[in-house]
Order: sequence, then C-alpha cells, then structure tokens
Amino acid sequence: MKCEVCGMDVGLSHICSGIGPPRTAEEEEPPPEGIAPGYYLRLALRIVFWDEVAVRRAARDPDSLFYGAIFSAITASMVFLVTALRGILHREGATPGTIFWSLLLGLVFVWVTLGIIALIQVGVCHFIAKALFGATGRFVGVIRPLLLGWFVNGLAAIPVVGAVAAALAWTAVLTLVFAEVDGIGKMPALVISAGINLCFLTLQFLLPAR
Repeated sequence: MKCEVCGMDVGLSHICSGIGPPRTAEEEEPPPEGIAPGYYLRLALRIVFWDEVAVRRAARDPDSLFYGAIFSAITASMVFLVTALRGILHREGATPGTIFWSLLLGLVFVWVTLGIIALIQVGVCHFIAKALFGATGRFVGVIRPLLLGWFVNGLAAIPVVGAVAAALAWTAVLTLVFAEVDGIGKMPALVISAGINLCFLTLQFLLPAR
C-alpha cells in the first residue's frame, strides 16, 4: 500500500512525514512565457482526465487562475446560449435591441452567479478538508486547477441528463484536486466533494420549484 501524501510504500502502520514525493522533471519545468492559451487548454484537459502532474503544475502556476477564469467564462456562456438563446429569440415582442440586452445581462448574471457558487462550493470543501482531515494546501492552490477543470460543467447543456453528468464529472475533478493539493487522500476527498456537490445539485433542482 502506498501513502497518498508522501508516496512511500507502507504497511499497516505509517508515520507520514507530510512531505510529498520528489518532483518529476516535468513538474520542475517553468510555465511558458507570454500568452499561451494552447498550453493551458492542454493542461485543463489533462486535469479532467485525472493527470496528477497537471494538477500540481497548475496549483503552483499563478497564470492558471487567469486562464481558468477565461475558460470557465466561455463554458458558462456556451451553457447559457444553448439553454436560453431559443427562448430569447422567440420571446413575444422581441426586437434586436431587446435581444442584445437580454443576452448581455443574461451573460453577466450567469458569470457572476456561477462564479460565486463555484467559490462558495470550493471554499466549503477546502474548509472541511482542513477542519476534519488536516489539509495542508492553500485555497489559491486549490482554485487554480479547479478553474481550469471547471469546463466539465459544460455537460449541463445536455438535455435531461446534463445536470447529473456535469455533477459527476465535477466531483471527479474536485476529488483529484483536493487529494493532490490539500494532501488528504482520494477517499476523504471523494466523500467531501460528492457530499457538497450533492447538496448543490439538490438545491439546483429544488429552487426552481419554489
């Protein structure tokens, strides 16, 4: 059995040093200079496909925050357009002016609302990880790779099953990032991520019914 924090092969008992395994050559490479959307898009895809090295690289790279925010905003925009555009275009009395302002205000509302929800969700998970499982990571280190991987929530645009598919994919990304950055092990990370995500998914289905 291998300790998920320090990487040592252990038996039934183990006193963890809290020090992770040595960084690989890839992890030691600096991020590209200048504008590099292609690099961060590939990094985001690797995070979604559970690449632990990609998570650790993103967690230490300040530029991941900027590119993650851009990718997340684009994803949120696509979900909004897929789900709301038809209704806006066919609304009774719609004119080019009303369509423009509906789209603009709708996009701003979606960006702000989903951004706040994501920050609250990640913040709650990070707080629980620290309070109950002794997480050692920083919030900014957690949010960087998570913003890059947030685009999996674009699955919500799929009719009927989209919300559930997005929740499952997002739970997987949360689990990996919290395990790698907060150093709490994948099982506690899964319990926290799935529990909080379930709460948010439940609210998503209940609130429109009120």
